[in-house]
Amino acid sequence: MKTILIVDDEKRIRSLYTQLFSKEGFRVIATSKATDANEILLREKVDIMLLDINMPGVDGSELHEVMNLFHKKVKVIVCSVYPLEDQKEIVEGAAGYYDKSQGLRELLKKVKAVLDKEPQAKEPGGADSPIMEG
Repeated sequence: MKTILIVDDEKRIRSLYTQLFSKEGFRVIATSKATDANEILLREKVDIMLLDINMPGVDGSELHEVMNLFHKKVKVIVCSVYPLEDQKEIVEGAAGYYDKSQGLRELLKKVKAVLDKEPQAKEPGGADSPIMEG
C-alpha cells in the first residue's frame, strides 16, 4: 500500500483528497501545516506528497526547498490555483504540477503516473486508516 501525504491549509481540499485516495487504496496522511509535514516525513514512510504552495506561515515553497535537501526519495506534486507559468521556479525539482482547477480524475492520473515511474518501494508500516493532523 502506498502512502500519500496531503499538505493543504484548506480543510475541504484535504477532506476531498483524503476520500479520493482512500477509495483508491492509499494510506492517507493529511495536515494543514508545512511545519507538521516535515515532522511527519521524519517519522513516516511517505511515497508521494501533494503540496499546496500558498499557505499561511511556512508555505509550500519553503517546504519544497527542505524536501529537495532532506527528503529526496519522496515524490512531490505541487498543487496551486495559479498557472504553471507563474510557478516554474517553485515547481523545479517536483515530480509534477497539479492545477487545482482541473478535476480530481486528473489529479489521480498524475499521482498514478508519478508512482508508475518510480522503482518498487517497500510497503509502509502502520495503520491502514487515514491520519488527519492539523
